[in-house]
Amino acid sequence: MEESQINQNIQNKKPITKINLFLIVAIFALVLFNQFQLSNLNKLEITGNIIKDIKETSETSGQSSSTIPLQAALNEIISKGIPEIYGKELVISYDDPVKGMNVLNQYDDLTDQTGRGSKAITLSPEKQQRYLKITNSIGCEFCCGAQTLTTKSGEPACGCAHSGAMRGLAKYLLDKHPEMADEQILSELVKWKILFFPKDMAKQYLASKGISVSANDLPSQVGGC
Repeated sequence: MEESQINQNIQNKKPITKINLFLIVAIFALVLFNQFQLSNLNKLEITGNIIKDIKETSETSGQSSSTIPLQAALNEIISKGIPEIYGKELVISYDDPVKGMNVLNQYDDLTDQTGRGSKAITLSPEKQQRYLKITNSIGCEFCCGAQTLTTKSGEPACGCAHSGAMRGLAKYLLDKHPEMADEQILSELVKWKILFFPKDMAKQYLASKGISVSANDLPSQVGGC
């Protein structure tokens, strides 16, 4: 092909104008945005026994709640799967807090017809002191208003199932896994408290981060008192 003909073909081709370039960039950005939105929607859908679908709840309530901060908080504070040390022993999972509550309540001091207290544990004097330290460091304020799980003398400070489950877990771990530090045991109690009271604990966590957000999409508590 002669050089003159090549030059003519080049001249006949329309150059990419600024408008066409802008459209290409805009379309590309739109595709990326849609992918981002789909990714976020998938993250906002929390299933299982703990949290209902936040996206669906927001739509039905007509509220435009800040679900992304809530989701970020939930990702950080809600435990999932089987507890490493005692989960298999007790056949419980963080993913089913109601079952976990019923199992752990068996080790509480209080008894009822549901089987609560059926496996109550009597601790040695040394372990009892540890028990008092732990149970006086956490409360059940969102349900029965008690600021601690036990009184200073060791009596149950609240008769609700949530409180009983946390006391039962403390006794079980002190009895079966005394090598665990008090802080470790307390940490496990906090994990279950978050599962029992996701709304209040999520709001409390966000407040500690300086974030003010409605948590109306979350259930106030899991299980009954």
